[in-house]
Amino acid sequence: MKFDAVVIGQILKDFNYLKGKSSTPIILPGGTGFYSTFSYYKLGLKTSLVTSFNYKDKTYLPKPFRDGSIRIFNNRNATTTEFRNIYKVSNKNYRKQETIFNRSAIKGFVPKAKIYHLGPTLSEDIHFDLYKKVAKRKGLKIIDIQGLIRNFKNQKIIEQINPSIDTFLEGFNILKCDTKELFLIKNYSNKKKIIGYLWDKGISEIIVTKGFFGSTIYSRELGKIAIPPFIPSKIIDVTGCGDVYAAIYAMARQKKYSVYHAGLLASAGSGLKTENIGPLKKSMSLIKKRVNPICEI
Repeated sequence: MKFDAVVIGQILKDFNYLKGKSSTPIILPGGTGFYSTFSYYKLGLKTSLVTSFNYKDKTYLPKPFRDGSIRIFNNRNATTTEFRNIYKVSNKNYRKQETIFNRSAIKGFVPKAKIYHLGPTLSEDIHFDLYKKVAKRKGLKIIDIQGLIRNFKNQKIIEQINPSIDTFLEGFNILKCDTKELFLIKNYSNKKKIIGYLWDKGISEIIVTKGFFGSTIYSRELGKIAIPPFIPSKIIDVTGCGDVYAAIYAMARQKKYSVYHAGLLASAGSGLKTENIGPLKKSMSLIKKRVNPICEI
């Protein structure tokens, strides 16, 4: 069986403190395994997820995860990793994180697909063999760098340079990170040296998200491309916006949209996602409608 998109990432249990640590958290599924997977499904793609979580927690997931519309390949006897995402009311680009890791790395079977999307949330939550397995596959391959530069101590997330980063990046086409994460890929103070390093590793497009300041895409073929933000009419929940962005971008590039058009769609879709709690709930037609004032696609 071949899918349009396969996501490899843990489904988390997110405790989202949207108004500071003293507020009551909203408890939701989270992680790339949730947000990117649901985005591909919402965009009309035949989607599967390779993950590691407590299967009993499936009852908290949206219907497509429960009724088989999204095919799930799950580790046996796994527990669910928990994350605490703490935001400031005055600064939606601020987020502090804590975790209780399930210590059950994703492993095993990976179905064939047109798009392979790896979304580690911690450096140990996807078995290294899966990176190598995907690297050998045909298709578009995107990796979210965030988990590879994260470790933890006493439940506190520590972001730091991963000395083994080279071995994880082989074979991928697209890399997604934010500005801070970009400078944790290698111990270089010069952005051009980091971009050059990634070109040398075979990455052809680098997405650098900047929250409500938009994003920049570095294309090995086209150079630097600025993508404007699409400010939502209301800001309810920013958790998972990067995962939504990455999924929309990968889908658009696989369907041969230009880098600029793919970036606009991804930016608009992630902006629209912030208007509701939970995953992307807008269709591609509505995302395109949001983009049309800037560029009709």
